[in-house]
Amino acid sequence: MNISHLKYAVEVEKARSISQAAENLYMGQPNLSKAIRELENDLGITIFKRTSKGVIPTQKGEEFLGYAKSILTQVEEMESLYDSGERERLRLSIVVPRASYVTQAFVRLCASLREEKELEINFKETNTTEAVSLVADRECSLGVIRYRSIYERYFVSLLTGKSLQYHTLWEFEPLLLVSENHPLARQEQIREEDLLPYIELTHGDFSVPFLSVAEARRTPQEQPHKKICIYERGSQFDLLSSLPETYMWVSPVPEETLRRWQLVQRRLVSDRPRTCRDVVIYTQGHRLSAQERLFLSYLSDARRELSGGNGESAAPQ
Repeated sequence: MNISHLKYAVEVEKARSISQAAENLYMGQPNLSKAIRELENDLGITIFKRTSKGVIPTQKGEEFLGYAKSILTQVEEMESLYDSGERERLRLSIVVPRASYVTQAFVRLCASLREEKELEINFKETNTTEAVSLVADRECSLGVIRYRSIYERYFVSLLTGKSLQYHTLWEFEPLLLVSENHPLARQEQIREEDLLPYIELTHGDFSVPFLSVAEARRTPQEQPHKKICIYERGSQFDLLSSLPETYMWVSPVPEETLRRWQLVQRRLVSDRPRTCRDVVIYTQGHRLSAQERLFLSYLSDARRELSGGNGESAAPQ
């Protein structure tokens, strides 16, 4: 068993196909199949099994692949420390929800790092379940996820099952984000029934792990309304500005973003709680780099600015 074998196995898991993994690795399929068999013989386990959905790990295979990814991450970190020519490359990979205050913190981070000689940053905005998978699979070293507080136990179960560390960054009540020209922009009080004639913009990729059909039926449902599902954060501002009859539920938005897009944010008068939670996640044993800590610091700064300086984020668990 060697490092190459570990990389081969991880690529097969990612591609869910021996032929596709071989293509991604620029090697012949017979050679890759032989390498996987040799690895399985060395370990005394079957790593993959063929199914109608492609090649997937066995239970023992999943356990092995978790160790393999951890080893490969450590090897990559070691190589970056002792890169030939004594060059220092700063690498950072972060996955986050689509939130303006998070983007503001990221911009501040990039501004602080622009003098670095060699820099490689990956910043991905996506939904919570994909973010958890990317961090658990070590494709991203740090993540921020968002979920409604009523689903806390489901997401804690997911994070625990993935062996992820987590701590709450912020708990907040979502606000209505509308154009300055929206009919409700200057209404003194807004209630749920006032929203019915208008179109909600929503990130249409939200899901709750382990939530059964019966439990979903017991969960308080929103009133029926018009809806446009979007999957890219930038387009939401274009739609809000161009279509005054649209609105969106968001975490508090920085003033500079509101001014730039001519938007306003309003609270809803309702007896039904909508509390959401933003949570920082990373793998067990991961040591936060100086840059990751700096990003978290900028996140906390942005959060405090939006909440009027009240409260501190919880310590990591």
